[in-house]
Amino acid sequence: MEDLSAPADIAAFPDVVATVNGTDISKTELIERADAIRTQIPPTEDTASEAFYGKVLDDVIGSELLFQASTDAGLLAEPGEVDSQIAMFKGRFPDPATFEQALAQQGMTAESLEDRIARDLSVQKFVEEQINQKVSVAPEQVREFYDGNADEMRQPDQLRLSHILKRVAADATPEVKAETRRVMETLLEQARAGGDFAALAQEHSEDPGSQANGGELTVSRGETVPPFEQAAFALEPGGVSDVVETQFGFHIIKVAERIDGQAVPFEEAKPRIEMFLKQQALQEAVGTKVDSLRESASVEVFI
Repeated sequence: MEDLSAPADIAAFPDVVATVNGTDISKTELIERADAIRTQIPPTEDTASEAFYGKVLDDVIGSELLFQASTDAGLLAEPGEVDSQIAMFKGRFPDPATFEQALAQQGMTAESLEDRIARDLSVQKFVEEQINQKVSVAPEQVREFYDGNADEMRQPDQLRLSHILKRVAADATPEVKAETRRVMETLLEQARAGGDFAALAQEHSEDPGSQANGGELTVSRGETVPPFEQAAFALEPGGVSDVVETQFGFHIIKVAERIDGQAVPFEEAKPRIEMFLKQQALQEAVGTKVDSLRESASVEVFI
């Protein structure tokens, strides 16, 4: 049995890796799509294996089947729509050279980008008119999801707190770090001796977002870097932390209030649940449509 976890030998791929109803899918197209996907997924995932390229090729075949179906249905992108998308994409970059460099990093050219956008917009039209309009979510499905995911239907625990930040560059010398910590230890002594924490923050904090209001912030679990969150959520109201080091520098934290997470009311969560379930159902419907198209298509795979 072939080991699909082994690294793919891209050099050995033929120039045409598959055909779909007589239309060639080139090795270049497969590599372009693989490179584009690789930039959107965590680096920890295996993106060099036979299995990865096989999955990408399946996606490319599915896209080709949908494009052919959109062509048969007369649902093709208008030139103006393509131009608008290209202009929007270019607008994300400061100059043409940077735009070209970004394309090259994904193994693409301006011409292949235009073709990709035209095809994707055509497929989107087909999916919207032929599939999406037939997908619906029943009210009881929404309620069932809400009741079955109680943990996700809660607002996170929050803290109303104040903090003092002294920034330290990532490449700061040990001497600079030690001196900054010494300054913070002095401020900590003042805070724990009853000093006005808001006044200390206004005078000494280097966090412009909170400096003006005495260093006050409201934070939820998961919003701050781990060392800050761990120290903050370990405090009771009125408590002051030790000096906490993070990637931003050194902090002193004082908690004013703990706000326990509350269940999100059903009516408030309902629109987001509906959207999630509709998108999930649409993905399944598109997959079913691709399977149906493939059953009646002539598909040959050469890798």
